[in-house]
Amino acid sequence: MAHPLIRAALRVVSYPFFILLHLIFVLSSLVLRTYETFTLASSLYTNATSDTEDGTPPKHLAVILVPSNKYRKGERESLSESILRSVGWASRAGIGELSFWDGQGLIQSVLPSLLKQLQLNHNHQIHDDTRNLPPSPPSTPPNEPTQDSEDESNGVGTPPSPSPRREGKTSRDLVQKLESVGTEVRTVYIRSGLDRGEVDRNGYKGLKLHFLPPSSSEEVLVNLTRQYVERKKDVSEISVKSIDRDIRDQLHFTSDPDLLLIHHLSPSSTIQALLPRRPPELWGYPFWSLRITEIYQYPSPLPLLHHLNPLLHSLRSSSLPFLRKLGHAVSLPVKLDVNGVLDREEWDGAMRAWSKVEQRLGK
Repeated sequence: MAHPLIRAALRVVSYPFFILLHLIFVLSSLVLRTYETFTLASSLYTNATSDTEDGTPPKHLAVILVPSNKYRKGERESLSESILRSVGWASRAGIGELSFWDGQGLIQSVLPSLLKQLQLNHNHQIHDDTRNLPPSPPSTPPNEPTQDSEDESNGVGTPPSPSPRREGKTSRDLVQKLESVGTEVRTVYIRSGLDRGEVDRNGYKGLKLHFLPPSSSEEVLVNLTRQYVERKKDVSEISVKSIDRDIRDQLHFTSDPDLLLIHHLSPSSTIQALLPRRPPELWGYPFWSLRITEIYQYPSPLPLLHHLNPLLHSLRSSSLPFLRKLGHAVSLPVKLDVNGVLDREEWDGAMRAWSKVEQRLGK
């Protein structure tokens, strides 16, 4: 009888102790995050341009767009806009491959309208790139309709693309091939504004997009196992390299993701933002391809601190040198998009993290 009483007494005594320990942890986390907001971020943002533009960008960037547990109004619009922003930033950064995942099929529900918007943005970009080209001579004959073709190993194809005039580049079709290889992975290839076979001075050819459905995670291994059984493939012929190759073929990946960016489509509430930062999760993203992938999740900023920005701006524009120096010594607190759209600060943070990564594949 004594042992149960002792255990009950220990529980009563230890419960307040653990509550106190948790409060100390939360308060210390708030102090550290406040310090980082006004100090560490200052050096990062002043070097944001050089850090993101210098160096080699990741070959393959994976983006996880995490929806809320319950449907939120405007979430599909936030997801579509996040994808469109990612495509634009990736094209300018020279990234060759993007894969998108949400785990609930939200991407597939907006895919038709998303592809139309990608086509429209692509045409506008090509038009802007060719506006300053010199006009064609009067004797220049119109180009004949052409048909481009990509390597089948890349899992992409090209429809006929007529070019009636030299400015036909502005109407070049968005190259796409929507395939169904068991997992219903949709792959879209966006060419650069150059002619077939040409690359820009940085060697950039175009951007390959993968829209991964929920069935492309665990079911990939199930489908691959079923294929091995149907082909009666000998066990001795199966190796890690062959599985890697077959899974990449099913997902249409040219290479495994180098960097994975996690973004939540629903902004955190004020109370959640004050609590310690939640650890990053994969949210069901196809795990086999994540071997030495750098995983990045932007630290949620503290609420209300962005209201100090007008004061900091006034200090920076003050006529007193001391106040100007003080204003520039303190970083401006970040306020992310209130609608849950992927913010440029999150993208730049991922690129800065990538620029400092050293990946060494172990033997």
